Amino acid sequence: MASNRGSSKGTRTRASAKAGRRTEHAELPQGRGPEQKVRPLAARSAFELRSLLWSLFLALAFWCLAIIFYVSLQRDPNRILYAAMAAFLALLWTVNFSFRLSGKRRR
Repeated sequence: MASNRGSSKGTRTRASAKAGRRTEHAELPQGRGPEQKVRPLAARSAFELRSLLWSLFLALAFWCLAIIFYVSLQRDPNRILYAAMAAFLALLWTVNFSFRLSGKRRR
C-alpha cells in the first residue's frame, strides 16, 4: 500500500486548498469579479477615441466599396447585389459611429 490514493490525508489537503481558494475570492469587493479591472480615465478615453475612429474608418471604407462595386463591375449581373451588401454594412457602421459620437458628446 505505497500509494496514497485512498488515504484521508490527501483528501484533507485538497479540502483545505479549496477552502483557501474560497477565502481569496471572498476578499474581493462587492460587484467585482477577479477578471474585471478598472481602467484609468486616460486609458478609457484613448479606447473610446480609437473605437470611434475605427467605426468612422470602416463606415467610409464600406461606402467607397459600395460605390466602386456599383460603378466598376458593369458587366457583372450581380453588381447591384454586391453594392447593396456593401452599402448595408456601410449603413450599419455609420449608425455605430453616430451612436458612439453622440455618447461621446454627452460626456
